[in-house]
Amino acid sequence: ARHRWSGVEMGKKADVMPGLDKDDEVSLLDAVQDRGHEIVHEDEGREMEQPVGQRQRRKDEIFPTKEFILALSLTLGGITFLPIGLYELLGRHDLRRGIPFLCISPFVLFPGVYHLIVIVRAYLGHRGFRYSQVIRRPH
Repeated sequence: ARHRWSGVEMGKKADVMPGLDKDDEVSLLDAVQDRGHEIVHEDEGREMEQPVGQRQRRKDEIFPTKEFILALSLTLGGITFLPIGLYELLGRHDLRRGIPFLCISPFVLFPGVYHLIVIVRAYLGHRGFRYSQVIRRPH
């Protein structure tokens, strides 16, 4: 049977494809429930077809060594700044020395951790992670 996609809301019937009879009308939610396993989005590449546990790292991708070192340095710097700031603030009760470390720490730590996670997961071949997601310096 030919189906016609109509309104997104349950029970809402809209004319999306003119020329079909009322008998062919199916709501979008009903069709997804009936044929959900058959619907494939075009933006899902070949990586979505492979099993989750399978390594999917492409052989032609070059490991981003400089970006890895930068991400590791940023992460270690952010991890170092945080306890220094807490010690200065809580241990010595010196607001003027503690606040700058605490303010700089997340701006250094978060980008470093993010890029480390992307690089490591791309290296391990996890689905949806590629080295191209790492910010690189133009050549």
